[in-house]
Amino acid sequence: MAYGGAHPLPLAATGLGADLNHSAGTILPKGFFLFLGLLYLMALVADRLATRLGVPAALTVLVVGYFVGTNNGNFFGLDHAEVETLHVMSLALLLFYAGLKTDLRRIRGHLSFALLLSTVGVVASLFLLSFWLVWLGSPGGNLVNFSFAPAMPWSAALLTAACLMATDGSATEDVLQSLKRWLPSRVSDVLQFEAALTNLAAILCFGFISALFQAQAHGGHEHLHPVYGLGAFEELGNLLKHLFAGFLAGILVGLGASMLIDRVLREHSQLLVLAISVAFVAYGLGNTLGGGGIVAVFVCGLVLSNWHYRDSWVNHEGLQKVLLPFNTLAEYTILMLLAFVVSEEKVLRTLPLGLLTGLLLLFVVRPLVVLLIHRSSQMNAKELLAISFCGVRAAVPLALSLSLVLEVPQLRGVSPLIAESLAQSLATVVFNVIVVDLVIQGLLARPLVRRLGLPGAGPRPTP
Repeated sequence: MAYGGAHPLPLAATGLGADLNHSAGTILPKGFFLFLGLLYLMALVADRLATRLGVPAALTVLVVGYFVGTNNGNFFGLDHAEVETLHVMSLALLLFYAGLKTDLRRIRGHLSFALLLSTVGVVASLFLLSFWLVWLGSPGGNLVNFSFAPAMPWSAALLTAACLMATDGSATEDVLQSLKRWLPSRVSDVLQFEAALTNLAAILCFGFISALFQAQAHGGHEHLHPVYGLGAFEELGNLLKHLFAGFLAGILVGLGASMLIDRVLREHSQLLVLAISVAFVAYGLGNTLGGGGIVAVFVCGLVLSNWHYRDSWVNHEGLQKVLLPFNTLAEYTILMLLAFVVSEEKVLRTLPLGLLTGLLLLFVVRPLVVLLIHRSSQMNAKELLAISFCGVRAAVPLALSLSLVLEVPQLRGVSPLIAESLAQSLATVVFNVIVVDLVIQGLLARPLVRRLGLPGAGPRPTP
């Protein structure tokens, strides 16, 4: 008998009076947990298949998600707001893990080059790729414009290019692991550092461009209106406030956690609770101080990664190990969510533009950016060539493309008549570019690096 005469469980939880279209005790559709479990099991099988094929696991997981999504539609019944919430949570976890993986001691002597590659390189790539999309993308974003006249709105092109600026840590690590015998450790370290920092840079660029083009009255669909230049100063100020809030929150939480970690933890099993708690606190404090939650989680992870701990079993590597399964789950979630919002018709229709954009990004834009900043590097020409070819795009660009669907219709300079169609087309272009990038780098990286004749990674020096 229940205390107070109340039923101990909700009626639906007992299976009585449950909605025939929903699982008992939930508001979820019937078969939700069965389908979700099978989906993640298929992702694991796809991951294993990727190892045998020698391609990044993100490619096979993305393909599985795509085929499941196109055959079942939006099975989960998620609206854009719910998808946005899921992918923001996944992004925050990915950024925290990226911070934990960023050990500054590993790139001594190459820090300036790695920083320029992750900042100046991102901005240069952004404008080069945007120029391509404006001049050779159709107004609807789904075809190649052979008239060679500006057709796509600049705001939409810039936002799409921002999605493609981030390189993925796990996918890049998959490729680098397969190249370990032929790639020097300093090249791998720079690429891993870039993957961590470009995630943050791409997210900030995306937010800045979105805010800039939503804040100003538009002056036509064909060109940048001069009024945008005036609004850029205001949005730049907002961006600096955002960065300051994120850095402040990240440093405060990171330092506090680093100093208390040896005193609070009693056993190794508590590392996971600590890691998740610190990430939540950093993200929440960053947002409270000024909307810098994403910056805060990365900076917090960065502080934890480079702190010296008293106990050998408590360190950033231990935190990485306990968070790795959650990081993998977050990546799988992002890959699956993107696959559910693209359609087979859009994929085929945008394939030529996506294929050309992916090839341009890999073989023209990336080498030009490396050439632009190569003087800041102490690496030789062969090592720079390896860096110009590596750097895989996957989870974070796909997560940003989910936001692209929501943001493009809100952009000034985009005609309301084509806004929704343009948004879906551009998100699908990003999907195609990612597939092209994963396929080409997965298949060609090893023969290219082997042909360069570089010395493989030897034992790592002790920091």
